[in-house]
Amino acid sequence: MSTFRDRLARFAHVVMHLHYSVTMQGREVFYQNRPVLLLPNHTAYIDPVLLCSEIYDVPLFPMADERFMRHRLFRHIMSRIDAVEVPDFNRSSMSRAEGAAQAAQLSTIALDALRAGRSLIFYPSGHIKTVDREIIGNRRLAYEVCRDLPDDTVVVLCRMRGLESSIWSKLRPKQFKWRRSVHFYCEDRTADLREWARTLDRRGFNERLEEWYNLSE
Repeated sequence: MSTFRDRLARFAHVVMHLHYSVTMQGREVFYQNRPVLLLPNHTAYIDPVLLCSEIYDVPLFPMADERFMRHRLFRHIMSRIDAVEVPDFNRSSMSRAEGAAQAAQLSTIALDALRAGRSLIFYPSGHIKTVDREIIGNRRLAYEVCRDLPDDTVVVLCRMRGLESSIWSKLRPKQFKWRRSVHFYCEDRTADLREWARTLDRRGFNERLEEWYNLSE
């Protein structure tokens, strides 16, 4: 039976391809009959929709930023596809202790979803990039999840190119195109992510991710 998630993803796939010419390298990594942890770089507001619509037949459990969820329509859609609200850790009112506690809670939620056999997507940086490089800094979610990753989970890294100068990006200058080419490169890096999380501290782990996301094509 078709679910709301399935119908929405297929509809988004059709709509996105009216404007974007999309290529995806490594698509096969999503079809291993195992839960997938998908960790993409974050170049523009539209990239979560574009990415999920491109692999519309893979049921992904998204984690959405609190600021994004404040919009009534988006909140309704995200609730229908069981999105998890990610707190805005940049709020000045949040203490360091509160931020750490909420981050630990998010890690638990993510790991519980993976252990239940659900595929998960979130952005290690937690924000859209505002400079030419992907910067993760001292974010902790990806590190903590990979440190306790369930045995049967596949970790897929996804590097996106093509949206950096779009109207959906925070980078300048803007450049509108009637037909925009976007490329996804996806790779199963399960062994590496497990090793990095086991042998490196959080900053070192994030630096390895930054190196991968910022590789030139």
